[in-house]
Amino acid sequence: MHTQLTDKPLILLVDDIPSNLHVLIAGLKDEYRIKTAVNGPAALELASRADRPDLILLDMMMPGMSGIEVLQRLRRQPETSSIPVVFVTADSSEQSQLDVLELGADDYLTKPVVTKVLLAKVRNILQRKRVERELRLASHVFNYSGEAIIITDHDNRIIEVNPSFIRLTGYTLEEVRGKDPGMLSSGRTKAEEYRTMWKSINEQDFWQGELWDRRKDGHVYPKLLTISVVRNARGEIDFYIGSFTDISKQKAVEAEVRYIANHDHLTGLPNRLYVQAALERALALAQRERSEIAVMFIDLDRFKSVNDTLGHAGGDALLMQVAERLRGSVRASDLVARLGGDEFIVIMTDVRLRAGAATVAEKILASLSEPYLINEHTLENRASIGISLYPHDGDSVEDLMKYADRAMYRAKEAGRGRFRFHDTPAAIAEEDSG
Repeated sequence: MHTQLTDKPLILLVDDIPSNLHVLIAGLKDEYRIKTAVNGPAALELASRADRPDLILLDMMMPGMSGIEVLQRLRRQPETSSIPVVFVTADSSEQSQLDVLELGADDYLTKPVVTKVLLAKVRNILQRKRVERELRLASHVFNYSGEAIIITDHDNRIIEVNPSFIRLTGYTLEEVRGKDPGMLSSGRTKAEEYRTMWKSINEQDFWQGELWDRRKDGHVYPKLLTISVVRNARGEIDFYIGSFTDISKQKAVEAEVRYIANHDHLTGLPNRLYVQAALERALALAQRERSEIAVMFIDLDRFKSVNDTLGHAGGDALLMQVAERLRGSVRASDLVARLGGDEFIVIMTDVRLRAGAATVAEKILASLSEPYLINEHTLENRASIGISLYPHDGDSVEDLMKYADRAMYRAKEAGRGRFRFHDTPAAIAEEDSG
């Protein structure tokens, strides 16, 4: 139906007798916009305009073109075929009324028209047409929505799904009808998340969030799900309506953005931003489990000379080989990262006292001192390592990184190619004086 520029519906009155039109106008003018026609051709012309009527009251017996012929032409034209038509006739016989209804009329009125009956029938027809339009729209949305839609009854048993649901999950309506939507669960969503979901549904009649589901073929995927509740006039739940989309691509993009933000583009190692968060998590865990952590700052000795000799491409190649050797020198559970330039860091969790950190540091130094093949050039390069320990040297990210950095510079001062722990001031003074 054509959308009007005003809230008042438009009614077209068709009758060749002016006095009959006046009666209809008098009864309808307060609630509706009115247009009139005194013959069939004029009625058809008005009905086909952009401002089409919401309802036509049509006299059956008119000279030239009868009301029946007008109705038949209206129904043949796509733009006017859905306009409701009420015949106004002096013939009150049952057969005549059946005839006009079978011809496609929506209702009939007998002359003389009773205003209260007129208004009641007009309101009922317009209301019915509004409901029909809403149902058509809802049906279109249900069938053509890009989102999967699932409807369950008050016991949360599936009663209807749309085509997008079938495409996304691989299940047909026959395979899921009568079942709990939990059949779609992948097992990856925690029970606490489901409890939170149902608490919101029961208290607010609405929930939106992310869950992990499993398709019929076994593929697990993340989805964004919205659930709303439909209640009847007594406040009882009639239906639950869920709509969801596969957000795998969105998750992949988010993961890529996080990776880029938290990793060094050259070596692929985590970067300083990642280290900050990872060390905070490691400290929190170590505090709960009363375990130890070692933080190692690693700086290549005389890296600038490599850049000067082989250029930045040669320096980059060396850094990538260093990254690989560092990965191979520690456990999979330990973190290797690049802080920038020729500075790297290793974070070891659950370290067995000072000796364990020293053993790993010696292994790293030995690996990094092996010859490198860079663009057909063989070169040697060593590194200096500074080590701080939790909880002995500090209990914060800032302190542990600061003390490991200081210890690394002390290793360089002591001749390079070695490691040093951060110790108490007295131990440092003793070592420096020796």
